Amino acid sequence: MRKALKSLLEKTLIWEYQLPCSESGVKGVNISTWGDDAFQCTCENKLAQIIYNSIIEYSFNEFELTDKDYNDLLAVALQTKIKYKDWQKQDIKIKYGFYGEVLLYAILTNFYHANPIISRGYFYNPLENSETKGYDSYHMIDDEGSLELWFGEVKFRATLASCAKSAIEGLDKAFSDSYLRDNILAMVNHRNNFSVKDSKIEAILHEWTNNPSINIIEEVKKYDMRLIYPVLLVYPDNSDDFETKIKNTIAHINERYSEKQYNLSVDFELFFILVPVSEVKKIKEDVISWIESKQPLL
Repeated sequence: MRKALKSLLEKTLIWEYQLPCSESGVKGVNISTWGDDAFQCTCENKLAQIIYNSIIEYSFNEFELTDKDYNDLLAVALQTKIKYKDWQKQDIKIKYGFYGEVLLYAILTNFYHANPIISRGYFYNPLENSETKGYDSYHMIDDEGSLELWFGEVKFRATLASCAKSAIEGLDKAFSDSYLRDNILAMVNHRNNFSVKDSKIEAILHEWTNNPSINIIEEVKKYDMRLIYPVLLVYPDNSDDFETKIKNTIAHINERYSEKQYNLSVDFELFFILVPVSEVKKIKEDVISWIESKQPLL
């Protein structure tokens, strides 16, 4: 990640709480298995700038960025790595999913030091003319042999209710052996473009290529991997102070959703990243404006 982009990110998104927070009395999401994190956005125009500038890193692996013109890379990304059609109407463009996915990439990479296994842009197919399927992030942390797969989700919508409902109702699918298996196998055709080399994921895919009858989930267990599932929610809340915003968020989710069992045999952790803002639509409109006016990149 470019230093200027990293600096802008750290000035714009300020970590305030890990939840539950005993000092402030703010509870956590009751279905989480890890502590939730709450970030305050200091400037929504700069948040849009972060999304605009992060499209490149979201779309390409680091080794592809060396000695390349970033403006040319952005033009390529908009045509082949994300769903963006300049001829579509504004109300359609507002509904694109890349805004949240790009922001999730930036947050996981910078604040959680979870590096992409492969850039998410590789999974987009321009011929399908649809949003990229699968998990919204393919990141990992390899800590002295203990591998965490950070395969997460993001909802960047006009209401908290819509964000929470869509994210939580999708957990049954996300936390299943079949879905995890399919997402790992989706990387087979892209393994030559991995941003990390000689990882355990590569070893599993190599073994599967040589012997497609092996059980992918059992291989994940054998290599002592676990799934970390961050859920990023970006939603509007115009309460007077940040603590009230977060308390409102937690109350809304906890009143409607309760902990349940999932059909995933791999160890996993679930937590929420909360980013309340004032105007979701305006942030997306700013990103669109900068794309179409070809604003200079950081």
